[in-house]
Amino acid sequence: MIEIFIIFTVLFFIAVLFYKQANEQFEILQIQADRIHELPTLYVDRSPIVISDFQLPNLGTEQELQKRPNILQMSIAPNLSLQQLLASPNALQTFPFTPKTASFLSKESGLHIWFEHHLYQQLLPSPYTKFLYSFKTSLWPNHRGLFKTTGFQTLIMPTQGTASVSLLLSKMVPYLPTRWQGRQFHSLTPQDTPLLNQIKFMEIKLRKGNILLLPAHLIVDIRSIDSAWCFIGEVHHPISILA
Repeated sequence: MIEIFIIFTVLFFIAVLFYKQANEQFEILQIQADRIHELPTLYVDRSPIVISDFQLPNLGTEQELQKRPNILQMSIAPNLSLQQLLASPNALQTFPFTPKTASFLSKESGLHIWFEHHLYQQLLPSPYTKFLYSFKTSLWPNHRGLFKTTGFQTLIMPTQGTASVSLLLSKMVPYLPTRWQGRQFHSLTPQDTPLLNQIKFMEIKLRKGNILLLPAHLIVDIRSIDSAWCFIGEVHHPISILA
């Protein structure tokens, strides 16, 4: 019994070490939606993957949300409802949505249950280990500031408009301000980020129908180019869920 425990402990720590390995460089892989079954093979490269021409539901858009007055009236800040915020484009561009609010919007929009039944299992590396995996979802109007991917795979897809996704390797973190989480990448200045001109990043433009899959340990920023709303789905295994 002790031997079995030791073996499982060793395997667990090996898995943790493998999970913590971050790529020093990457390239963007691209496939069409009808080749989504090839994902387990592509995961080995631990590179971002763009899936094109994926049929998405008409959910998670501002137009759809306008049909849900109970959601529009929700308070997202003192004396500020979601409806009031959406009516003010300038305020929307800088409003700091919380993960809790974004998760609520995903569930209320119907995207959470759609993801579970129509996409989630296609993203898993093997049907034989699906019991080990779980997922989280969120819906972000306009933007999401800098965050680090922790899931086995993190999916980003616009539900409307065009989004610009900036990707940084984790080795760029020392160049960022101490409190970089949640900051919008384009808002950084030489005053708060003295080595800003040394930060290397890649920018990907996404439109509805395109899906971006990201491995763990990338720094990501999402901003709207054209009235974008973005859905994020995080696929976790037992180690990543603890990160």
